[in-house]
Amino acid sequence: MRTKMDEVVRRCLREDGTPSASVAIVEGGRITYIAAFGDAVMRPKSAATETTRYQLASISKTFVAQAVLLLEADGKLSLEDRVSKWYPSLTGAADVTLRELLNHTSGYPDHYPESYPAGAKAKAAEPDQIIEEWGHHPLLFTPGTQFHYSNLEYEIAGRIVEKVSRRPLFQFMQERIFAPLHMDATIDLDTIPNGSPALATGYTQTALAPLEPAPYEGPGWSFGSGQVVTTAKDVALWDVAFLERHVLPREQAAEEVTPAHLANGSTYPYTLGLFVSHEQGVLRYYHSGQGQGFEAINMIYPDSSRAIIVLTNTSAKPTFMKIADELIYLLFPPSADDQFARTLFAELQSGSLDDSILSEDLKQYLTPSRLREYSSSLTPLGPVEAFSLSHTQTTDGLRTREYDVIAGGKRLRLHLLLLPNNKVEDVTVTDVQ
Repeated sequence: MRTKMDEVVRRCLREDGTPSASVAIVEGGRITYIAAFGDAVMRPKSAATETTRYQLASISKTFVAQAVLLLEADGKLSLEDRVSKWYPSLTGAADVTLRELLNHTSGYPDHYPESYPAGAKAKAAEPDQIIEEWGHHPLLFTPGTQFHYSNLEYEIAGRIVEKVSRRPLFQFMQERIFAPLHMDATIDLDTIPNGSPALATGYTQTALAPLEPAPYEGPGWSFGSGQVVTTAKDVALWDVAFLERHVLPREQAAEEVTPAHLANGSTYPYTLGLFVSHEQGVLRYYHSGQGQGFEAINMIYPDSSRAIIVLTNTSAKPTFMKIADELIYLLFPPSADDQFARTLFAELQSGSLDDSILSEDLKQYLTPSRLREYSSSLTPLGPVEAFSLSHTQTTDGLRTREYDVIAGGKRLRLHLLLLPNNKVEDVTVTDVQ
């Protein structure tokens, strides 16, 4: 399995031209795999190692939310406290709760919606300066009625942690989260000089031009929303603690994974610093991050006590997600429905389709010449590298199931329409790249 995982990462880096990746796997309450590949710095070349640090970017929000929950456990604040308790002059401060800040339902705009730093963002800024400038804009909606991802909300939440704890935000997280979990490589982005060897160099790309070092971001702009820099191993240590509930008391641990409740009674799949999904009946908590020249993802599967961490040092290619998808394909056994779809795709590749699974109409449509076209176009791609359910719905008894398939470095979409008797009424394969 280790050899297969090594091959996945190397191939994905090679296909995308991504400089490096650091990967960790958690299984059964322990770290079972850590590896680094490629170059942490392209010129002059410096190989990535297991100790190479990467920006986590928005994955940092997970730790900030935990910091708030730790203060709630200490009895120093409540998730239902209003923002006006600390920032009375901000727009809607008397109506926005701390909980709404953490689950992105406050209505505050995003102070950093672009993917590059320019102008003021290339210079240092104090968090309060940013909050004062952006926190007086009109709210985008009535608090609690919609979801809108906003970095400003975590800028505000981070400052509230500082006001309540009377410590710098990173120091509080270091004392209460990182140090107890022996996350010794974890450091604060805002304390790292530009070009420091303390972390990998992040790379960006203009159109199809060669990769180049990412532009410098001034300290303060990612405060609260993206300031954590660390290794894949340290994230894995946190994942182990999360799975074993070693960071928060029981009440706060339950709050942490409770999806956002909207005013109309519906929920949104974002908790306090984590997205949540139930793909194929499998519960997953996750967060991705995109920093200046970095992309990362942390995916946690509590029911099987697994986690997958992928950190990369370019924001030019979605290599981090390609690697994660392929590792999921290796690590998780398919459901019956997914095995059915995988088998059908393999048969389309081979041109030898079991027509007993097809409706009468589809049998007539999939003539020998069409099957040869499927086979001649799909066979050269070689073995499937990733296969994941992307969409499913049932309408009038007809089930639609769509899968993202990676083969030969190409991303495809397999569309299936199933009758109530599970016969295949329609099948298509399209290129989505």
